Amino acid sequence: MINGVREAFRDLMRGNACQDALTHSEFFIQDPPSPSEEPCFHYLPPVRSRFDLQVVNQAERLVHLVKIDKCLYKAGDAARCDCALFTSNQAYFVEFKMTDTDATSAGNERYARASDCMRQLEASIKAFVEQGAIPPGSLVIAYACVGRTQQTPYPGADFLKLSASFRERFEGIPIRPRLVVGNTLDLS
Repeated sequence: MINGVREAFRDLMRGNACQDALTHSEFFIQDPPSPSEEPCFHYLPPVRSRFDLQVVNQAERLVHLVKIDKCLYKAGDAARCDCALFTSNQAYFVEFKMTDTDATSAGNERYARASDCMRQLEASIKAFVEQGAIPPGSLVIAYACVGRTQQTPYPGADFLKLSASFRERFEGIPIRPRLVVGNTLDLS
């Protein structure tokens, strides 16, 4: 699938600056918080922040990390998600949201909402489809990383409503979108 991405975004890929090829059995992806102008990056365990995406790749398959925000697209284009991961046959788009700086009335940190990620995930996936980087009929998985882990599958009517709303955004587009709220991506 990465060849389609390279071809579709040939003028924006900046050589290999906007992508990394990884085969580690486990790695993490971090999006540096504002005001950093640096794109997301990967790093290896054991260090981990709860706001980072853990990628479990037990088979050590080749995975391409494509840095979308602040690399493929300019930092001023806030309508795009942070990055995408591509295996030979699968696309995963990722948007990170940090906690709000305000605390709840009980004094706890206020978590970002998965719905805060929808616009950027949608815009990026549609851009990749329009450029021909994602073949028709593909399952495209969108990850909303909001700093907390969730039961799998994510429970509750709120998620079902959010997931349905996400799928509706792609009505008439020949892909199969799926929304995941969490910070672990298992490629096995």
